[in-house]
Amino acid sequence: MSIATLDSTIAIIKLEGKEHTMITEEETIWHDDYMDRKKSSDFLTTYLLANSHIKVLNVNSPWGSGKSFFLSRWAKELSKNHICIIFDSWANDFSSEPLIALITCIEQQTKDATTLNSTDAGKTIISAGSNLIKKATPLIAKGLVKKFLGVEIDQLLGDNTSDEVSDLTESLVGKLIEEQSKTSDNIIAFKEAVSETLSQAAEKRGKSSPAFIFIDELDRCRPTYAIELLERIKHFFELEDCRFIVASDSKQLAHSIRAVYGEQFYSERYLARFFDSEFRLDNRDTFRVISENMPKIESLKLGVNISGRIERNYRNSQKAAYPDTHTITCEIEGYSENSLIIAALSKLFDLELRDTIRLIKQIKSTSDFLNEKEFNFFWVAFLIFAKSSNEKLYQALNSTDNPVSKSAEILKNLQQVTISFTSSNTTLTEIALFYLELISYNREQRQRMGSTINGWKESIYNSVIDRMHIFSDYRNVIELAHKLD
Repeated sequence: MSIATLDSTIAIIKLEGKEHTMITEEETIWHDDYMDRKKSSDFLTTYLLANSHIKVLNVNSPWGSGKSFFLSRWAKELSKNHICIIFDSWANDFSSEPLIALITCIEQQTKDATTLNSTDAGKTIISAGSNLIKKATPLIAKGLVKKFLGVEIDQLLGDNTSDEVSDLTESLVGKLIEEQSKTSDNIIAFKEAVSETLSQAAEKRGKSSPAFIFIDELDRCRPTYAIELLERIKHFFELEDCRFIVASDSKQLAHSIRAVYGEQFYSERYLARFFDSEFRLDNRDTFRVISENMPKIESLKLGVNISGRIERNYRNSQKAAYPDTHTITCEIEGYSENSLIIAALSKLFDLELRDTIRLIKQIKSTSDFLNEKEFNFFWVAFLIFAKSSNEKLYQALNSTDNPVSKSAEILKNLQQVTISFTSSNTTLTEIALFYLELISYNREQRQRMGSTINGWKESIYNSVIDRMHIFSDYRNVIELAHKLD
């Protein structure tokens, strides 16, 4: 079933003589919405329908933060009442002309209602599209001369030109004016054909205006392709009955554009001209997503105070440390210590959801291979996050020459992220360096250490002191797990 034909229905099925009511399409659309994205989609739908001048909306969020998830669910929700088209710009990046790829996408996703090749509207859109590209070529070429050299064609030819050159210039200008007139007509015909195609599809399916066209994966495209696609949307698709939603990591896209056009190019300002409005996804609450993707792993526990709550009947309440602004805690009932550690590491290394979930898989693969009942989850997770995010730190952690001091020097530049142990709020850096001390010290040094430590350090020390040999196996397995994607 295509996105544009999704309906919200209740299906009744017979199973062993009994009737069972299946959940509705509406309920299944957002069933895995662990970051409450539906609220954002409802807000934006109202916003776009109430503000007809907003033709192009930019959903701005870093790569890997869930933009594709949001767009696909939002499109399914909207498709109950509107024609919705999803264009994967990354999948079409091989095309030399974005306009052709976008037209093809519209044709494919509306052909159920309007077979474009067999209707007048269809014939118009195909010929107008091809004719538009053909007729726009001279104008684009002239514009590039001005854009990159800063001068008009006349200036290139000079003031004191021969009659022959002057005649050539006059002929060229006349030709361009003629082509401009023809192209303007083609643009009008093209826009009318797009509007007619979308409106016919909406009428046949019982949908309302406007249509919504979602552009996904723009920040993964070649910078030149991304810019060309935005230019085509801006110039050829500004229609009363059509809205564009473009998902992008605008910061990264601007950086990529500068790499092509030069560091002095005002790419942020240039990008802003293509969008009528911008919406930033809120990616702060990742706890449920992490929990849903966290497999069960039998492992040693640090004894983290997950909720951060201090019970009133706590015996040593005067020594209790309440969480501060840097402390990662979670109020979700039954939330696991391992999930909280992942949430904290994700913040420490500043990773987006997609990368975090990928690293969870690597941790699980390491656990499966080592097959340990007392798997050291924190240390393996810390190494895997470092390997993926900070190779310099990873090498320092595995160094045979002063690993503690080398790692401490790098770790001090990361933001402070702490977890609660009830009696103290301890940074991930402190925990990692304590592990590193245990690994790098000899037996005599570790024994002396055991007589002076307490609190969370004592718990870790007692759990690993008789099993120090396991740490030598970790690096090789982590290197293998790192190759998983």
